[in-house]
Amino acid sequence: ARRAVAAMIDTTVDQVGLTYTTSGGLFSAAYGLGEGGNVVVPSNQFPANLYPWIRAAERRGPEVRFVEVPDGRVTPAALERFVDAETRAIAVSLVDYLTGYRVDLGALRELAGERLLIVDGIQGVGAIDVSLEPADVLVAGGQKWLRAGNGVGFLAMSTRALNRLDTSLVGWTGVEDYLTTGTAVPHPPLTGAPRYQLGTAPLIMAAPLKAAVELFLSVGPRTVEAAVLTNVRALEDVVRRHGAEVMAPWRSESERAGIVTFRLEAVSAAVVAKAMASADITVSVRGGEWIRMAPHATTPVEIADRVDEVFRSLNVCYRTPIVVESEVV
Repeated sequence: ARRAVAAMIDTTVDQVGLTYTTSGGLFSAAYGLGEGGNVVVPSNQFPANLYPWIRAAERRGPEVRFVEVPDGRVTPAALERFVDAETRAIAVSLVDYLTGYRVDLGALRELAGERLLIVDGIQGVGAIDVSLEPADVLVAGGQKWLRAGNGVGFLAMSTRALNRLDTSLVGWTGVEDYLTTGTAVPHPPLTGAPRYQLGTAPLIMAAPLKAAVELFLSVGPRTVEAAVLTNVRALEDVVRRHGAEVMAPWRSESERAGIVTFRLEAVSAAVVAKAMASADITVSVRGGEWIRMAPHATTPVEIADRVDEVFRSLNVCYRTPIVVESEVV
């Protein structure tokens, strides 16, 4: 499983460890920063990428500098004034869980410099082509786009991260000769990312992770990404034609991933979600008023037509939106 993940994100197997959840990997990174300094985190992150930094700060870890990003665009320009000589790390999501906005990791790497760039990749890995470089830490659970199921994920680390993060959360399997119980503990930590496995690795769930990643690689990350983006664009076109407001912080195709989120002025999100479910379309309600859709590469291409039928069944007023600089008015 680790070899498959390493091939997927263009790194070496020793730089990949297994984790049960995205949160577990992020906690290892947060507590590994030790004491002092600060970590810069956009405030619009999914809670899994907020709590590790908060909890570490409560225990003398780095101060958390939350950055408000009203337009949803996590860019160097939005973060740079919060980054200073005391900044130890910048923590972001590869893809925003709500809007589908994809960050420019290369640009954020330039902002981070020698600081650690820590990435929650769960909304991108398996949907788009992803590499560990230019990040220092990349964490993703298997239950989202990879479809490997709950209870497994990976934690990948650059050499810079492995050299800097301390061993405060290194468990019994993260050390050399961990089954040699006749010698005094603690044993020396492993040199690679597996040292941050808090305990026994998710051995049973490693099998579906391996299968999922190998399937993804057999098709090709760029092929999968193209199919995902084709579906998400088609869905966006449909909901816009029916007058929906779309969360669209992207300004180019390179800033898009596999999520489109919208709301209707005249129809509640609960009603829309129920109508979608009746048509065998699974969506999520976010914030009580927004509908989030996340089509996979294997979602049938006629999904846009089916969504169109749902809108028509709701008697949503059909009107052509006026597009001004990618915003619907």
